[in-house]
Amino acid sequence: MKTLKIMFRKLFYGIMLIADKHPTIKEKIIYFIQAIATLSPVVYVFEGVNTWLMLNLRFVSFLTFFIISNIIVGWIFHYKNNTFSWEKFFIRNGVMVAILCLTYTLLEMLRLSSGDNMMAEGFKIVLQVSALLYPGSKTLKNIYILSNKQFPPSFVMERLYNFEKTGKISDLFPDEPKNE
Repeated sequence: MKTLKIMFRKLFYGIMLIADKHPTIKEKIIYFIQAIATLSPVVYVFEGVNTWLMLNLRFVSFLTFFIISNIIVGWIFHYKNNTFSWEKFFIRNGVMVAILCLTYTLLEMLRLSSGDNMMAEGFKIVLQVSALLYPGSKTLKNIYILSNKQFPPSFVMERLYNFEKTGKISDLFPDEPKNE
C-alpha cells in the first residue's frame, strides 16, 4: 500500500511539474515520461482486473452472494447455539475472504498461464465450483443442521461431502442419475 501511495505521489508531482511554467521543455518531457512510466504498471493491472471481472461477472456475483449467505447463516447458527463472538465473527470471515481471494487469484493465474485449451477450461470450472463451495458448503452444512437434517436432502449433502473429498465435478453433478 505504501508503494502505491508513493507511485501516486510521483505521478501527481510529475503532472504538477509538467503544468508549471518554470521547468524547461526538456525537463517537462522527462517529467512526462516519468509520469507515464509510473502509471503504466498500475493501468495494466487495473485493465487486466477489469477485463477478468467483465468475463466472470456471474461468478463474482455468485461468490459475493455465497460469502454474504455464509456470514448471515453462520451468525444465526452461532447465535442459536450461544457460541457467537464478534471477535471470532470478524476474524473467521476476514480470514475466509482473504484465503478465497489469494488462493483463487493464484490458481487463476496458473490457469491463465496454461493457455486456451480444454484442460484449462475444465480446471476453470472445478476452480470456480470449489471457490463457491468454500463458503457455500459451510452455509449448506449450517442450514442442514439448523433444519434438523431436513434440508438440503441428505443425498445432496453426501454429494457435497464427496466432491470436497475428491474434487471430481461428477461427484457433485453426475451425468446420469444413480438409483438410490
